[in-house]
Amino acid sequence: MAKLLSFGGLRLRGKSGGFTFYELDGQTIMRKLPSPNHRNKTHPTPLQLLNRQRFREINAFLKPCKKVLNFGFQNQSTKGRKGMHCAFRDLVNKGYTFGQEPRIDPAYLKISEGPLLGPQEAQIIRSGKLIQINWGDNSGQGSSYFPDYCMVFILHPESGKYYWFKEAGTRSGLQAEISLSEKDLGKTWCVYLAFYRKKGTNSCLFSDSSYLGRV
Repeated sequence: MAKLLSFGGLRLRGKSGGFTFYELDGQTIMRKLPSPNHRNKTHPTPLQLLNRQRFREINAFLKPCKKVLNFGFQNQSTKGRKGMHCAFRDLVNKGYTFGQEPRIDPAYLKISEGPLLGPQEAQIIRSGKLIQINWGDNSGQGSSYFPDYCMVFILHPESGKYYWFKEAGTRSGLQAEISLSEKDLGKTWCVYLAFYRKKGTNSCLFSDSSYLGRV
């Protein structure tokens, strides 16, 4: 694959001489076409089948929470790369293991990424239908700032059900408390925490999210 500069405004598209040309994020991409005898599409190797399974299962895992991921990865997203693609990276590289059940480890899910300082010494306590999250005070350190908002995301991986609390509190509040519905009390939940700061009407800065465990 190669990126091509435009010449006099000319944009190459289509197939020519064993190559295909297309546009991605404003750049012209040149990619070599497979040979006519290429059989992987109709006769994939065992390794290709395993990789397709991995990609398919991770996509299915992320799809229900794509709205959350598009928000948390808004600064890494482009025209052709959405929040799901950003979250996909860590799961496909570190969070998926053949031969174990479940194959996807939710500890490697990230719901946000950015330059802000993340949670310090965060802990979770569940009491009945209440989940309480506490963290240390790092306001004023590095890129942190006391008005930063706290975002909490809890996920039940087996069903794909989740709760998203976009403004669960503030960094300086040092805690957030959320309440589960009666029908969800029998489930155990993966808990994620991140901080963010509003820059404008539709723009925010984020910290990398932290996985706090399952309660």
